[in-house]
Amino acid sequence: MTTRSPALITSSLSLGLIFGQLAIMAVPALSVDLAALWQLDATDLGWLGGIYFAGYAIALPFLAGAANRTDGRIVYAMCALTNAVASLCVALFGDGFWWLLVLRFAAGIGFAGVHIIGMKLLADRLSGNAQARASAVYTTAFAIGSGCSFLIAGLLANTFGWQAAFVAAGLGSLLSIPVLFLIGPPLAENEPRSTRLFPDFLSALRDPEIRRYVIAYGGNIWEVFAVRVWFVPILTFSAAYNSVSESTWDPTIVAGLSVFVSVPLNLVIAELGIRFGRRVVILAVSLASIVVCGVLGWQAAGPYLVVLLLLLIHSITSFGDVGAIAGGIVAAASGETRAAALTLFGLVGFAFGFLGSLAVGLVVDLAGGRGEPGAWFWAFAVMAVGSVISGAAMAWGPRLTLRR
Repeated sequence: MTTRSPALITSSLSLGLIFGQLAIMAVPALSVDLAALWQLDATDLGWLGGIYFAGYAIALPFLAGAANRTDGRIVYAMCALTNAVASLCVALFGDGFWWLLVLRFAAGIGFAGVHIIGMKLLADRLSGNAQARASAVYTTAFAIGSGCSFLIAGLLANTFGWQAAFVAAGLGSLLSIPVLFLIGPPLAENEPRSTRLFPDFLSALRDPEIRRYVIAYGGNIWEVFAVRVWFVPILTFSAAYNSVSESTWDPTIVAGLSVFVSVPLNLVIAELGIRFGRRVVILAVSLASIVVCGVLGWQAAGPYLVVLLLLLIHSITSFGDVGAIAGGIVAAASGETRAAALTLFGLVGFAFGFLGSLAVGLVVDLAGGRGEPGAWFWAFAVMAVGSVISGAAMAWGPRLTLRR
């Protein structure tokens, strides 16, 4: 283990994640404006919202294998640079659906290296409860970065135009690189490095606890990214349906602030998981999220403030247990399986994030489009599938017991 303090390592990599994540919600934050600018339907928005996560998922096995063969900090830095260049190119050359699709795919590749390689750098340098709590803090930083992405994109686009949001995202990715100097040198040089192209996924998959938390994360990210990609269109629909002025309730600002609601609860739920058992706590949160999705679908055409309040509650139930899930995968993975387990964790999670975002767009179009209340009922039904998967992963296997 490194001699750097756990607090310094955790705060440094968490800050890097926040900076490197400024691109993640730039398109969802501006989705309504881009749809009007380029005549995009809901399916197009689903593709543009989700393709970032597809790039992440496809690249991650290659990046994790590279990080296992060499200093992970080098892989992290190169990926941050890729994310920065792709985001800046959106600002310079973005001129419609296909340009944005390709560049966002590239940005997602870059973010894969920042997110999961950063998580591996964290896990490799810590152990025990310090490792579990650092994982919860790191996932909380993920939420903060997502919220900042919404807020910064919305504020800059309103003031300087939509291109400014992607300039800020590119600069943020560049700022994530210097934090690598704070986490200490590579681990002992005499430790053998893998020569495999990919991590040993089969060894990791033999562990039922790794399988459990990988599946749970897939379900969690299906729901989290689906609602975040569609948060602004949902609020825009509700505002128009209820004749509420968007100048009073700017959907991008509200979407960004809503993410921060889940931040303290994420830490609390992760701590409850350590104390009483992660499976019980995650199952309870998943069931609550299914209920909230059901009420949201029922009230999709209800009063604006009711929809907004329910979306804020959903921010807690959908994302609140991700810290406990991350702590579970880190605790389940040993040094031998850690690279493969974390790679599967990110790959399955972000692949599901892509599919969930796209599935909502498809069902909204099939149900009549973004202006049809019934379409949003089916959108929330699709989102709830994520918590069904997470809850089933926790319920499956040995009998659930509440730790005392």
